[in-house]
Amino acid sequence: MTATFNPDEELRRLEDDPAAGTAEVYRGLLSQCPVSKVEVPNSTVSYWGAFAYDELISVMRNFRVMSSTVAADENGFPAIVPLFADPPTHSGYRKLLNPNFPPEVVGRLAETIRTMAQQMVEELVELGEVDFAQTFATQFPTRVLCLFLGVPDEDWPVHHRFNLAVDVATGTGLNLPTEGLPAEIFADITPYIQRVIEDHRANPRQDIVSSFIDGRIGDRALEEFEIVQLIIAMMLAGHATTTAALNNAVLRLAQDQELQSYLRSNPERIADAIEESLRIDTPQQALTRKCLADTEIGGVTIPAGDFVLTNYGSANVDPKHWSDPEKFDIDRAGKGHLAFGHGLHQCLGQHLARLDMRIAVEELLARTSSITLAGPVKRRTYPVLAPTSMPVRLHARDL
Repeated sequence: MTATFNPDEELRRLEDDPAAGTAEVYRGLLSQCPVSKVEVPNSTVSYWGAFAYDELISVMRNFRVMSSTVAADENGFPAIVPLFADPPTHSGYRKLLNPNFPPEVVGRLAETIRTMAQQMVEELVELGEVDFAQTFATQFPTRVLCLFLGVPDEDWPVHHRFNLAVDVATGTGLNLPTEGLPAEIFADITPYIQRVIEDHRANPRQDIVSSFIDGRIGDRALEEFEIVQLIIAMMLAGHATTTAALNNAVLRLAQDQELQSYLRSNPERIADAIEESLRIDTPQQALTRKCLADTEIGGVTIPAGDFVLTNYGSANVDPKHWSDPEKFDIDRAGKGHLAFGHGLHQCLGQHLARLDMRIAVEELLARTSSITLAGPVKRRTYPVLAPTSMPVRLHARDL
């Protein structure tokens, strides 16, 4: 049995109702049609969705058939590496990237990130009432990304405008999945990236951009266009998901004074609360893969040439895998959520994202006595779930 899932219709109530969760939206689909057709307005391709946990794992493990190379240039080279690459191409770039992302490496930035968070939170608290989504969550992860890339802090608006332009042009990637970045956006950002590369060549330092310049794939140095693509991949991956995840976590806190009070008294549990937020309010609800050969998933045959949405958001509230999936439970025994993906393409930046979120929430709770909603919340829903406008009132805490 198959069904058709229309994200625009099914998830619409999440847009204006800050208390609504995805578990209720996905419940019927998960129980009846764990693999279903997906109706994506304005898309030129045929989509399926792997909604249930086990079926989704099956898709992600079958990388030889469920290809991540959904967008490539005229020579078949992935439009953005390693995001849209399969092995063996993916493997070489991943090996180059890996040393930049372990917890002990990103942890070296913690002190600077905390100083940044403290300054920004203090400014919010002084204002008292702000749109958290626009004032903090948009800026903070992007400034951390600038720090990670070794570019000036004041460059963050350049990165933000680039990500917004990509979102608008690609329909968050669903409308034109077979195409890379629009030529005009690529042309606009490339001169900036080339200046970043030139500065790193003139002033070498130990950061990720220098690792691209000095790094090798097999026995060869990277070509200039590869370094540009890798920096673009970092800009795309290092902003939107963390911004969405931070917004989702703070929305949960603003609606739950009991949770706020508990975490203020037990700050060591903030990391557990963040993991549960990532599970129940998965920021990247879905990504795209291309089916290369007729393949059966969950009793449904996906035809070659069709596209499959790896629906992490629904898998993370699948009642066959999670007990009381609609319940926000920081004592949940199993924390193996899929918010950062699984397998070959599991998010490289997950440790940096967790560090961003933990420090931001720690500083918010430490400097407030309460955080409450101060107006209507607006959310985008699919394939990214996150508030786009979230007015909050921050009550200062005596320090």
